[in-house]
Amino acid sequence: MENREFENLSTYILLAKKVISKFAPTFYSGLNKELLSNEDAISDIAAALMNADWKWDKDRVGYNGQSKTRYSYRNQCGIWAIKSYISNKYKKKNQKLSIDNISNEDMKTFAASIVDKSMSDPYDIVSSEEETTNLQNTVKTLLDSDMLSDKQRNQIKKYYFENKTLVQIGDEYGVTREAIRQNIQKGLNKIREYA
Repeated sequence: MENREFENLSTYILLAKKVISKFAPTFYSGLNKELLSNEDAISDIAAALMNADWKWDKDRVGYNGQSKTRYSYRNQCGIWAIKSYISNKYKKKNQKLSIDNISNEDMKTFAASIVDKSMSDPYDIVSSEEETTNLQNTVKTLLDSDMLSDKQRNQIKKYYFENKTLVQIGDEYGVTREAIRQNIQKGLNKIREYA
């Protein structure tokens, strides 16, 4: 086995912070601050850099006939670790909302947003327990259907059921409040067509 030289742990932590500072802002604004304040993320990226040093082969030639430097291979592995962090973060956020966690008031508000605007009192939708159960089932069916994109579904859930503002949701997705408003409106229009 080849004798390999490795940095000490504190050096890998420092390298991870440098990779985060350099590449994280290219994904979305504020990601570098988020990652630099998360010790687990820094550790994961440092581990990816250690793994890069372990796997790096100075004699390996790529498809273009050129070999990678240790520096470029470390950066590539660090970027993959950042992408993995983002992917895992959104997977956790995008987990389906349980219908049991939706209050009757939230369901009424959501239902009122998709019903005919000409109704005299759109919030007077549910009066009995049976109607509440029917509304719960309808809301769950509509939100879990394939008519909505994952992004629309999650933004609707955040806005109507988690009481987040358009600005807060926009910050999470790295877009403006208007982009979120338009995406939610498109989703509601799809639901209205179906309903």
